[in-house]
Amino acid sequence: MTPAERLEAMLDLADPERTASAESARQLMVLGLAEPAGKSGARLTSAGWSELGEPGRAFRGHGPLRV
Repeated sequence: MTPAERLEAMLDLADPERTASAESARQLMVLGLAEPAGKSGARLTSAGWSELGEPGRAFRGHGPLRV
């Protein structure tokens, strides 16, 4: 999974208007950036949210970990 593919896969999980693929979610789980979550399949971990944020800063978005 390239960095661009990883970013797209994380955005698919973070944005409710996008559709996440099961394969990319599994790859994110292997990398520790996502975790299993009920019927939706997967959700980003705190590491995943941090990866989406600016380097050196906490992610300030619409996720479960608001900072």
